[in-house]
Amino acid sequence: MAFLFLLGALPALAAGPTEITVGGSGTVTLPPDLATVDATVETNAENINDAISENNARYGRVVSALVHAGIARTDVTLSNYNVNYNPKPKFVRPNDEQRYGYTVNRAFSVKVRRIAMAGQVIDACTSNGATAVNDVGFTIADSTPARDRAISLAVANAREVAQKIAGAAGLHIAGIKSVEYGGGPIVPQTVMMARAMPMAAPTPPTELDQSNVSVTVNVNVVFLAAP
Repeated sequence: MAFLFLLGALPALAAGPTEITVGGSGTVTLPPDLATVDATVETNAENINDAISENNARYGRVVSALVHAGIARTDVTLSNYNVNYNPKPKFVRPNDEQRYGYTVNRAFSVKVRRIAMAGQVIDACTSNGATAVNDVGFTIADSTPARDRAISLAVANAREVAQKIAGAAGLHIAGIKSVEYGGGPIVPQTVMMARAMPMAAPTPPTELDQSNVSVTVNVNVVFLAAP
């Protein structure tokens, strides 16, 4: 009987803390400091050696012009290279624009660390042998500081929401059980282009506008709440 009495005198065990799971998002917007120009040199000839030689020559002129303009040689990199053969049929219809023989396609990318030069880089490409400029992207070279700031904003956003939920339930935030980092995108500005080789008449210099770059981080936080 005494044993039972002692058990009855013990206080009821307190319930554990309430868990509140909240997603948070943080975005930092800043001006770009790096541009990337994607271009192509495409050549065509009945003889494969002629198609390759012309492609090499055109690409060499483009690279020389870019280096002369102040672009580091290491900032001009090959993206894709392929050779295709399209046999010529026995009968070709009049005004047939299909190209026959060997086509060499060399795609390359140019990093422009002084983004004000992006238009100049495009002009250097198209004036010296590039057959197309496919797109231009503006981004940031080092996203770490912006990402760190976005992480702080994302966690603060999650905490703010959790505090509102806890307050509505008559609770307060007592701690954090776990944090899950979801990362997030860096959203560059991309200018889609389809500029081909210049005609005989001179073309005006290329001018580009660039907007800000957004770095976003998402988190999932499990908060602990108590009365």
